[in-house]
Amino acid sequence: MDIIRKVVLRMNEEMKFRVIKKLVDKNGNKQRPAIELSCTVRTINRLIKGYKEEGKSFFIHGNRGRKPAIALDDTVKQDIVDLYRTKYEDSNLTHFSELLEEFEGIKVSATTIRSNEFLNSYIKKFNVQFALPVDNIKSVFEKQSNLEKLT
Repeated sequence: MDIIRKVVLRMNEEMKFRVIKKLVDKNGNKQRPAIELSCTVRTINRLIKGYKEEGKSFFIHGNRGRKPAIALDDTVKQDIVDLYRTKYEDSNLTHFSELLEEFEGIKVSATTIRSNEFLNSYIKKFNVQFALPVDNIKSVFEKQSNLEKLT
């Protein structure tokens, strides 16, 4: 017994599917779909063959749902946050990345550390507690009266 799964395509995949389905159903000219999809006739032939063999699921990209090979593991992310909170809290993020590589054996760029959501939330909480209130800062873009501009 075959299990039928609902195939959900993204917008560009759906457009390819509709164009190729229409071409196969009507047995039309391959030049127009090639122009419409901004590809070659050879690619149209490949899409037709894939559609006939696999159906709608052919148009799903092969990497969909996969975790990137360079992505950090969640345990490593948590270790980085814990080390920053306890051992290296006085260092800036660039120096922190150097310390991680030198003493902990974790090679992570400063950009990756900055993009770490956990660490960002920790730093934001710190800044909210100890930074100057935003209300005290006068905006540079506030409108000035004409008298202030002249003097």
